Amino acid sequence: MAWPFSTAELTAGLRRYFAEPGLQVAGLAEQPLPPALSASLGARSVRGLRVTCSTPNGTSNLDCVVKELDGEARPGLANPGAREAGVYRSLALQLPMATPALIAADSAGSWLVLEAVDAPGLPRPWTAEECYAAIQLLARLHERFWGLADDLGAYPWLARPLTLDYEIHVYAAAQALGEIVRDESPPLIARSPQTLGTFGQIISQAERVVQPLRAAPFTLLHGGFWPGSLVRDDEGDSVVLDWHRAGLGPGVLDLVVMITTAEWVPLAASAEAPAGAPATAAKQMSRYRREIARLLGVRWSDSEWAELWDHALLWRFMQEMLPWVASAAPNEFAARERQFDEVWLRPVLAAASRRLAPFVLPTGS
Repeated sequence: MAWPFSTAELTAGLRRYFAEPGLQVAGLAEQPLPPALSASLGARSVRGLRVTCSTPNGTSNLDCVVKELDGEARPGLANPGAREAGVYRSLALQLPMATPALIAADSAGSWLVLEAVDAPGLPRPWTAEECYAAIQLLARLHERFWGLADDLGAYPWLARPLTLDYEIHVYAAAQALGEIVRDESPPLIARSPQTLGTFGQIISQAERVVQPLRAAPFTLLHGGFWPGSLVRDDEGDSVVLDWHRAGLGPGVLDLVVMITTAEWVPLAASAEAPAGAPATAAKQMSRYRREIARLLGVRWSDSEWAELWDHALLWRFMQEMLPWVASAAPNEFAARERQFDEVWLRPVLAAASRRLAPFVLPTGS
């Protein structure tokens, strides 16, 4: 079985990990991963590895996860593998939750070797109480780094979607919309002048979209927090995976990702569709606002929060989903068209109608 790393690279990482300069790798064997660890939204390959280590004190085995990141970063952005490795190396001890232990990583970010988390059981949708507990954990992450954008600026590998990386995302969205118009696909969008016009206005008014988001306090964002990125180890403690989208921005962006991803992405590879959230979006937002108020004393009025949420949804759509629409194969989009309409299209058109008027025609006009 070919591995993306050399024995020397793995040995060096294990020597650092165990603080044992005499360690040698005596054997490598692929093994099944726990189901909860078998899928990662940011990886093209996730495999289990058992390493046999030899030291002056004897021989032992260590179970690992080998994660190869999916493709290259968008031009101009930090490689997602380098970003995830950076979190484990530089920020893990400051986080209010456990993360996998990093053993070795490629300097270019194409692969990582992590210590396997003992996560028993099958991946499953959260219960309502688990959902609220996850929101509490997310709020604690945001509280820990609230207003520390300048301090976190010391880490150049963190994503900065609303500042340094902003023009890259807007350009990618404009290119995606151009492809949709040129290819006249997918029909759901390409055959609707009102939808195309709204998407064009979202991009042309990108500065207006991000203005309320930039005005909010920045914090550390996980960037991909959802049920598939959080597991419990055999002692019941939460371990948060998949930090390849970590960045800086207002905490509402993480909440948008959590709520929409749970409605968009199947939790298990064998699932045909997402199971949906165990609590309504409104209840999840309310719990997050309550936790931030408790931890930080920061409170939003209902109108302030509604505006912030709409702008976060519009930005997330422009940043991630519009490029997906342009690149999805016709059969892939057709299989998810109804879901796309419910989770993304209608909410985004409605948000644009509320926040970008009079530049955008109201939905249904």
